[in-house]
Amino acid sequence: LALSAIATVMLIAGLFDAVTDPSIGYFSDRYHARTGSRKPFVVAGAILLMPCAWFLLNPGEGVTITYFLVWYLLFYLAMTLFQIPHQTWGGEISPVSEEKSKVYAYRNYAGYAGMIIFAAIPLLPFSEGTKVTPDTMRTLVIVAAVLLLPTLYVMLRHAPTGAHRPDRDRVHENPFRALVAIAHNKPAMWFIVAAIAHAVAGAFYIALKFMMMESYLGLGQYYVHLLLFHLVAASLAIKPAVSFIQRVGKIKAWKFAYMLSILVSLLLLLVLLNNAYSLALFVLFNAVYAVVSAIASVASFSLLSDIADYGTYKSGVDRSATYFSLLSLCQKTCMALGIAASIALAGWFGFNPAAETQGAMVFWGLALCMCVIPILLNLIAVYCISKITVNERRHAAIRKRLDARAARAQQASNNKASLATAHPAQA
Repeated sequence: LALSAIATVMLIAGLFDAVTDPSIGYFSDRYHARTGSRKPFVVAGAILLMPCAWFLLNPGEGVTITYFLVWYLLFYLAMTLFQIPHQTWGGEISPVSEEKSKVYAYRNYAGYAGMIIFAAIPLLPFSEGTKVTPDTMRTLVIVAAVLLLPTLYVMLRHAPTGAHRPDRDRVHENPFRALVAIAHNKPAMWFIVAAIAHAVAGAFYIALKFMMMESYLGLGQYYVHLLLFHLVAASLAIKPAVSFIQRVGKIKAWKFAYMLSILVSLLLLLVLLNNAYSLALFVLFNAVYAVVSAIASVASFSLLSDIADYGTYKSGVDRSATYFSLLSLCQKTCMALGIAASIALAGWFGFNPAAETQGAMVFWGLALCMCVIPILLNLIAVYCISKITVNERRHAAIRKRLDARAARAQQASNNKASLATAHPAQA
């Protein structure tokens, strides 16, 4: 397919996400308000994901732009249908702030395990070389399906849904009111801006990572090995990351992670000098960045769940999945824009991945896109994180008030039911 056609599909997908992400978050909250569960959304997304993944990643001969558009949109619809309720559910299993961090840590273990399997497939004996090929993707879908079905069953049988607090106001609320209420949650707005800044910073780096290794450093043959190393290091860093988060708090830990990412961006400048130590320095970069990923991913999701509780306390309505859907939408949109801007800017400096040699200005273009701009964006993210006020102590007070409110509501409901039983005519 032509690059222009692929770009058009990406644009349509971005507009599609702008509708589906908040909608799924909104309807997940409504269903949870009635039943106390998000399982049907997670199960539907997981089951739909398998055929969509197969047709998207195994297109066969004579593929058309319509084929790509349909399966691409369905794939990401299924992913969103699964992901947003699942992320939200993690913060509802326990109302205790510290316990939420542990839940999201286990979720990260599973996520890294899946990515390690993906990175390891090209290294298996039946694979041809270490590159990601169509056969790699075909194997990936089969392995994913084999792993998904039993774990989905375990989830349905054993994963707790968390406390159910019926909320009739939430059931009948319209989407516009939900978005306006979230906009008035200042900690949530600071959180979203910080997440956007870091997502764009990551996009500027990710867009050029493989092309830089392959065409500028000549280290493309190590790409899969470094990816696997990063994922294993990030997995090993999760347990220490949780201990660190519990010791200093989510806000300070998240801020520290982004400050550390600023320092490793400076290390990447040394990698781009393309000297004899570039590979060793890039290994060190991936090791430190793995620590950043482990801390940031656990702290940010757990903190967003606390901020959603704060929103529930202020408004009286639980909109947890809507918060996660907005985060997902912002991150995906900014990732797409950041990748496009990074590639365009590097090209303006003369970077051409197809060329055998690169011009004198390419170093400055790569340094700007992969180091300088991410540093500036992460500084913005650190500032925004420092403005968030929902720490562990404040969240504990919020949870006590929410629990007391729920207990009063339950008592009123029980009294009404007793009255209806004892005096049907008066009821």
